[in-house]
Amino acid sequence: MEIPTKFVDKARFVSVIFTDVEREYDVLLHLMTLSFDWVWRRRMFAKMDFSGEVMVLDLACGTGLVTFELSHAIRNGGSIVGLDLSPAMLSIANRKKHTFPGECNVDFVRAVGEYLPFRDVTFRYVTIGLALRNFADKLAMLRESLRILLCSGWFLSVDFVRPEDVTVWRLYHFHIFHVLPAIGGIVSGYWKRTLIYLANTILKSSTANETSQALLDAGFQRTVSEKMTLGVVALVCGRK
Repeated sequence: MEIPTKFVDKARFVSVIFTDVEREYDVLLHLMTLSFDWVWRRRMFAKMDFSGEVMVLDLACGTGLVTFELSHAIRNGGSIVGLDLSPAMLSIANRKKHTFPGECNVDFVRAVGEYLPFRDVTFRYVTIGLALRNFADKLAMLRESLRILLCSGWFLSVDFVRPEDVTVWRLYHFHIFHVLPAIGGIVSGYWKRTLIYLANTILKSSTANETSQALLDAGFQRTVSEKMTLGVVALVCGRK
């Protein structure tokens, strides 16, 4: 599967690739990650301070997995906005609002991360859960995140990366290119297509060091990174 590289083409491609898989997305994600996705998100939340009226932007929010977990952590009248390109994913996220009551305001917006429809200096945090690889113009998205962050605000991403250990990479490569598509094919042809796409994005994904450098290139002043689960996932953070 060839993944488009131009911004408009890839934006359309990503919107289509996550259509017709939204209903099973949460359950299959837990199964495919052996429920480690929950651990990875919690590790990201541990880096955040939820005191005061916190405003958070959750980019590429999908069905709202990160968004709603954050909504339970935020107190004192804070708010969180989930942003995604896929109308199918957002329809599921909006339906979840009635079953995941939290103590903060939750809203969803359809837009692209490279052109954020928000004012400068608005959010304390920008988060991305397992989706940094999906952006067509990563540098533009990082610059937009920097623009809308408060002074001393943080950008936080937890995402799949290519592990450095050769043995781990060989096992991981077999898992994402053979095991996962086979599981997806049992569910539907749409899921097999989507999982092949995800495997290819992981194959071409940036390392934690490369993502940290991209944050610095975008204008962030400080970065922190942490590898998890044998190096197949990395948490990378940048401070404005």
